[in-house]
Amino acid sequence: MQVFKCEINNPSGKINHNVHCDWDDQGNLHFCEHDLGDGVKEFWGTDEYEYFMMIPQKHVAKFILCSFWKGFTFEGRFTVKELRDLCDEYEIEYQTDFWM
Repeated sequence: MQVFKCEINNPSGKINHNVHCDWDDQGNLHFCEHDLGDGVKEFWGTDEYEYFMMIPQKHVAKFILCSFWKGFTFEGRFTVKELRDLCDEYEIEYQTDFWM
C-alpha cells in the first residue's frame, strides 16, 4: 500500500519520493522507500535508490503506539476524528466508546 508520495525539487534535479508498506505472513511490517530522479544521483551516484525497513511482529504494536504519539504531538497533529475519518475512508473496522 502506498502511504506517502511527493516530488522534491532538489537543485541537482527532481526526486520522486514514494513509501509503501505491507505485512508479511508472519505479521512483520515492511516499509519500502523508493526514490527516483536526477536529484538522487547527488546522494547515491545513481538515479534510483530503494531503502527497506522491517518491524518484527512482536514490536509492531509498540511501533504503532510510538507513531501515534509522534503524530499527535507533531505540529500538524492527528485528531481522533481524523483517525475515524481515515478508518471510514479505507473501510477499516473500529469501535468507539466514550466516558463522561
